[in-house]
Amino acid sequence: MKICLVRNDKMGDMILTLPVIQGLKEANHDYKIDIVCSKKNQKICENYKSISKIFLLQNKFYKVLKIISKLRNEDYDYIFTFSPGIISILISIFSKSKKKSLLIFKSRYKKNYMSKFFDRILGKIFFTHCLIIDRQLRYSKKIPIHQTKIMMELVTKNGLNYNNTADIKNKFGFNKIELNSKNLCLIHLSSKWINKYFSEENFINLLDKLKNLKINIVMTTDRTSKNVFYEIFKKYKIITNEGFKNFKSINNVLILDQLNFDNWTSIINSSTYVITPECGCTHIASLSETKLCVIYDSDNVPDMIAEEYAPWKKKYTKLFSNNQNLQKELISFIS
Repeated sequence: MKICLVRNDKMGDMILTLPVIQGLKEANHDYKIDIVCSKKNQKICENYKSISKIFLLQNKFYKVLKIISKLRNEDYDYIFTFSPGIISILISIFSKSKKKSLLIFKSRYKKNYMSKFFDRILGKIFFTHCLIIDRQLRYSKKIPIHQTKIMMELVTKNGLNYNNTADIKNKFGFNKIELNSKNLCLIHLSSKWINKYFSEENFINLLDKLKNLKINIVMTTDRTSKNVFYEIFKKYKIITNEGFKNFKSINNVLILDQLNFDNWTSIINSSTYVITPECGCTHIASLSETKLCVIYDSDNVPDMIAEEYAPWKKKYTKLFSNNQNLQKELISFIS
């Protein structure tokens, strides 16, 4: 049996897809499961042992045509389009898969009967199964909206067996590094930290209080970090990706700036605690034994986002950005 999953979006989305892949493989050992991925989630796929082939999709017309040509040569039994967008849909339509399935999420923010109207029309015409998820309705009725569960729901509609208790953690080859610090707290410097409830000054104050707990702190960055953390980058020592290869000891507070994927995952995997706004770091940390705290944006339907994107089968602490006791709660999480 040959199956293809189209998941050409973000890293967290791919990680939440992995239990589906693992569940199918464990229930049906002869299945070959291929992935159409994006540049953003390619590394996740490359580090996951249960994926047979990886097709990197880039948003250039001739490269999309090239992917379609490759998929047509594979002659799949099933193709599942889990990612939104016309490109993902067209890839499936023009494949030679015997059965095509499409997952469509209607807007979580407002009632719009025209939401994804064109996608729904294509789904009804070209797909064997088209699962349309009204997130607002399901959430109000306490019906699961978690991404992984909904993908499993679409798999079930196709009559495929899967193991819904499959564990994905031991399928990764993420490294650990030996440090002189037994209690290492990693804080991811996403720009999502800074908002009308929490300033950079609040963040610096939080770091000072955390230092009193006698733990060492590393802060990892992304492309947004320097846009909001002006004083942080002046205040603390910075180690770049190049310098990370000699990174063996830590004293107090450091910034690890723009680490590559392997270095970033290794420091997450080596940390005792991870504190991060909801983003890709959340889901990487969910694959490790670290104690995880996730902060959700209070102005972006936080309860619904948490229901939809919660780390899969990982105990974690959930906080909200408008929490007046956020600093106190974070210190309590560590201590």
